[in-house]
Amino acid sequence: MSLFLLFCLAEIPVSVINTLLQTPKHNFFSVVRDPAQTTFDPFHTSPPITTPVSKFLDREQIRRFITTRLSEPPAGSDLELCQYALLDERSASDHTLILAHSYSSLDMRDPDTMSEDEFEQLQTEIDDHEDGAENLWFEWRVAFGDAEMISTYLCFESDFTVKLYNEDFVAMHTDARGIFQVKSAYGAFVDTDL
Repeated sequence: MSLFLLFCLAEIPVSVINTLLQTPKHNFFSVVRDPAQTTFDPFHTSPPITTPVSKFLDREQIRRFITTRLSEPPAGSDLELCQYALLDERSASDHTLILAHSYSSLDMRDPDTMSEDEFEQLQTEIDDHEDGAENLWFEWRVAFGDAEMISTYLCFESDFTVKLYNEDFVAMHTDARGIFQVKSAYGAFVDTDL
């Protein structure tokens, strides 16, 4: 399983973070405690956390943090740099978080199914976008207990993964509180696919 960096966008009590991290089988987060942090928990942050966790200003600060502090995953970790999780002002009350994942149409193409011309075009486009400028960030608010399921779909791409980038599909399976219902969305996908 891949490891997500977990950031706070609001003042979250340490007790709430510890409660979330103790959710059975759902702690695959390395908590980023401070914007100046340079080392990270190699697997997952083990509760209890005893020191306050700093609040980040916004998503841009988080994305800059990832690109400037982590040009590649630390040795020996399963840290994914194309994704992260956010605790925000709602997380303390409804035990949800926001998962963010970077999507690049260049990276999502399968070179094995391309003609020579298409492959050359892909190489040209990759060279033109080495800075990752084409990457888009998608976000889903999910229940903390569903975070592992959606992260698995994002890390191990399948036909369902493509649906996660479809705004209409996500909206159809997002409840009135704005929480994406991962299990029912997958169930609907499987039923339609059969």
